[in-house]
Amino acid sequence: MNSQRRTSTLALLLIAVVAVWWLVQVEREVSRIEILTEEELAIPSIIPDTDSTPESWDMDQFKAFFIEYRLQRDRVRASEVEMLNQMIDNPNMSAEGKKQAEEQLLKLVSMMEKEMLVENMLKAHGYKDAIFFYQEGLVNVVVQAEQLTEQEFLQIAEMVSTVTGVKMEEVTVVEHNSR
Repeated sequence: MNSQRRTSTLALLLIAVVAVWWLVQVEREVSRIEILTEEELAIPSIIPDTDSTPESWDMDQFKAFFIEYRLQRDRVRASEVEMLNQMIDNPNMSAEGKKQAEEQLLKLVSMMEKEMLVENMLKAHGYKDAIFFYQEGLVNVVVQAEQLTEQEFLQIAEMVSTVTGVKMEEVTVVEHNSR
């Protein structure tokens, strides 16, 4: 009984150490993400002279916001998946610890599928690009569009609600325009 208790204690200690390590890694990655206000999203800082004509703007630069976010998200997710897989493959991990890691991995994969589905659905509906954020039951969607009407906001919220199961009231839509 003592050896079982010692093994359980060691497993819990190992889980705690791995969880702290993971949180530190995620915090490092998250600290690299630049949080933009709605004003910064509406008037991107990549346009050096706001008095210049739209024809002179480098429209490829507007894609940078979406590309950078996806790259950052992919790096964080790859770290999370790697850590969970290491926990699952660890022969010293308890069955309960492995089960929890497997459940977290399944949730993560499910979230990745929802992100891809929502983002691609919005592109299929004619939006230039979109990013899907989900955290603790709240959803944020950033759509690359010139100007969304109220009807378009509602359509996007309804699509996202249908895919995620989140109430429409808990879906926030932000337009990221190229002007």
